Amino acid sequence: MTLPPPEGVPGEIVYLRLPRPAECFASRARRFRELAPGNPMSEFLEALGTLSEAQSRAVAGIGASPQSRALPSEVPLRATSWRRDADWRIALEALLGDLRRSSWPAEAAAALERLARATPDELEPLADGILSGAPAGADLARSPFVAAALQVYFTALAARLPAELVARAPAGCPVCGSPPVAGVVRGDDKLRYLTCSLCGSEWNLPRVQCWHCRATGGISYLSLDSGSAGLKAEACSSCGAYLKLFYLESAPGADPTADDVASLTLDLVAAEEGWARSGVNLFLLGASEG
Repeated sequence: MTLPPPEGVPGEIVYLRLPRPAECFASRARRFRELAPGNPMSEFLEALGTLSEAQSRAVAGIGASPQSRALPSEVPLRATSWRRDADWRIALEALLGDLRRSSWPAEAAAALERLARATPDELEPLADGILSGAPAGADLARSPFVAAALQVYFTALAARLPAELVARAPAGCPVCGSPPVAGVVRGDDKLRYLTCSLCGSEWNLPRVQCWHCRATGGISYLSLDSGSAGLKAEACSSCGAYLKLFYLESAPGADPTADDVASLTLDLVAAEEGWARSGVNLFLLGASEG
């Protein structure tokens, strides 16, 4: 989701914007559907639109348990070490019940059925693999659905945090420690906000600075020849990595997660030139992540 301009004292750069869960997923679903027509990955984008719509409905059930109503006692949440409660599996159950009413390709439909039969002892290692960025090869068909449930869970957690308690982070999301999926450049001041791949929080990082290694020299920009106004990849010669940036002035309504999937052509161009992808999209694990 593309959040509204950060609020605060005029002239002050707001560091952190916490997500609005239901709005976040509903907006993302619309963006997936807007991007689908004419895209070589149109069917995949439409499917992810359906998944994001289900996420927007699943968020409602997350706030129902006593665990969910309690504020997290640790900030950042550190997704890879956070002791998840059963709420993420409640989110998964809601997603599965919703998605199984739709028509899916055979492999995805089979993955949904396997997840519906899975026990907590089977599901927790799946979640651990996704959060560590290394899902097992045998689990790749199930990964997008488990990732979607984890996004619902961590986005709901992030939304309840007091923003003033979250300290600036040296790298990664200041709320949960996850890498960004991409960044957006907004406003007359061209402020850059990175978007967390997991919890959807946005945080400010000055431009012409690599989020991955924090180098400020050797930064260059990659783009496509045509048809991609508002899209660049900021590449860093110090670490050899790049991160996509979406310029809202030229691409109003861009959603980092959805627009990232729809612009995989730029990833192919970057890979051909020897650059490694540093942004993480949980819907692409095992497919295009470097």
